[in-house]
Amino acid sequence: MKNSRFVAGAVASFLLTMVPHLGTAQEDAGPPPILFTNVNVFDGFNPELIMDANVLVEGNVITQVSTDPIDADGAFVVDGTGKTMTPGLVDMHTHIMFETPEGTNSYQDEWDFGGGGAMAAQAIRENYLMRGITTIRDIAGNSRGVARAVQRGLLIAPRVYTSGGVLSHTGGHGDWGDRNDLTANDYGEIVQNSFKVDSRDDVIKASRRNYRNGAHFTKLMAGGGVASRFDPLEISAATQEEVEAAVEIAENYGTYVAVHAYHDTSYQRALDAGVRSFEHGFLVSEDIVKQMAAKGEEVVWSFQCYMSINSFGSYETMPDFFTHEQKLKGVAVGEGARNAAKMMLENDVFMIGGADMFGPGLSEIAKEDITCKVNEAGYPSAHVWKMHTGNAGKVLKWSGPLDPYPTYAIGTIAPDSYADILIWDGNPVENIDMILDESKLQLVMKDGRAYKNTLVEADSIMYRPGTTKASIMQFQ
Repeated sequence: MKNSRFVAGAVASFLLTMVPHLGTAQEDAGPPPILFTNVNVFDGFNPELIMDANVLVEGNVITQVSTDPIDADGAFVVDGTGKTMTPGLVDMHTHIMFETPEGTNSYQDEWDFGGGGAMAAQAIRENYLMRGITTIRDIAGNSRGVARAVQRGLLIAPRVYTSGGVLSHTGGHGDWGDRNDLTANDYGEIVQNSFKVDSRDDVIKASRRNYRNGAHFTKLMAGGGVASRFDPLEISAATQEEVEAAVEIAENYGTYVAVHAYHDTSYQRALDAGVRSFEHGFLVSEDIVKQMAAKGEEVVWSFQCYMSINSFGSYETMPDFFTHEQKLKGVAVGEGARNAAKMMLENDVFMIGGADMFGPGLSEIAKEDITCKVNEAGYPSAHVWKMHTGNAGKVLKWSGPLDPYPTYAIGTIAPDSYADILIWDGNPVENIDMILDESKLQLVMKDGRAYKNTLVEADSIMYRPGTTKASIMQFQ
């Protein structure tokens, strides 16, 4: 058998010279198959690892997973030496167009959309893909062009599912203009990071515009928020008619609606209207939780742990650029977050997770949102892994005909799944804190292409550290 250190490096160098796959093209001429042997596999769902497994990757898809030997003529063989293989992580609540220093306030007077897009592209490459987050769901902000560029292989980045501009009423959580605006001259609105909707007709028009230009689902501000200036947490933002209109148009397009909300009234309106994805919700009652649980996998709760429990844990830990009123709202959310998280777990609500961490100093540590769910909220580690892999992959497929990656599954190590693969030196499913040690993450593969490979020694010419420069090197 070939030397495994050399072969692992050869796989990476071969893959990195490939023409990037287009989003749904599976027939492109590609490299020989890659056969991973002797790996312990977390498949995205089962808490028990598949021990001493073999995994075959052909092109950009996983074709076989077996504890029996796999016969693959001409394949590169990579001896995993008992390391752990997991699916690529999925962050289901990002805001990549606000990677600028001032967050949602960035487009008022400091940055234009070109600058914001450049910062987004760099952040999702360095802070997500290179750290093992191979897919993100951008859930408010006009990242439709970024998502399309990634799909076409023009950007080195995770897969991007995007809501496009968020739908928000005037004075709501998506109204990022100045206090004295008299007309719609908010630059963020002009570039469609948000749509101000104040009627059923507004919702219909904005939804259709979003889908026309490339959104994969709808995000609606159904209640008040913390990081916005005009809306108390207690308000019920979208009317019942407006929520129903958003759901109607989404269903017409074969996709779904996600809502931002915190309390019972907003969640109840959304449940009654047919909303499927529920973000935040840290002030809801057990009655709402039980209603969600009764719907099984028809609805999902999305948990943002780090921001709600750590950043919003006290007045002093709130972001410096927040106003006094915003900090008070954050403290109220922080007080309710642990209770809501406990109720969701005890009632077996279908769950996913996303960091909601954007901008300098936060997106770099987005994976701490995953460890927070174990260390601060008390969730079982395997359950959290399932939230950020298999469950997330199920929800992404809710985009139906608008799914930009429709051919294979995401978030699982199984046949007919995209080859989004991580290899860890150790077992991060058992020890969640391991995911924060980037030296333990030895292989990052997305769509069958390796972007990081440290399975070989650092003095080898085949060494690929976790940096962008290494990820795009060409070898003769």
